[in-house]
Amino acid sequence: MIPAIPPIPSISSAITLGNVVAPTPGGAITAGGAGTPVAQGPGSFQNVLGQAIDALNGTTNNATTVSLQAAAGTASVADATIATSEADLATQLASAVTSKAVSAFNTIMNMQL
Repeated sequence: MIPAIPPIPSISSAITLGNVVAPTPGGAITAGGAGTPVAQGPGSFQNVLGQAIDALNGTTNNATTVSLQAAAGTASVADATIATSEADLATQLASAVTSKAVSAFNTIMNMQL
């Protein structure tokens, strides 16, 4: 069975209005140019994005494993088909979200001040 998609936590509590988030040369994320790191707790955008990528990787790894087991005769073809379909849908979702994020970034960058 396909697991339910967990709700996305609000990131507005981690970043207050008026603060600009920018990476520093060392890789840490700071807010407002003050050099203080932004909270990177369980609800931070960085962790949510990392968990989504890990879930996508896990789904594709599972599809590969089940497909190999079906080829060896230890798993059913139906299970392999379901796992492959889940991996395909997850990859399509990640691709669509990435395209929308790039489009939004380009729109923001093209705004006149």
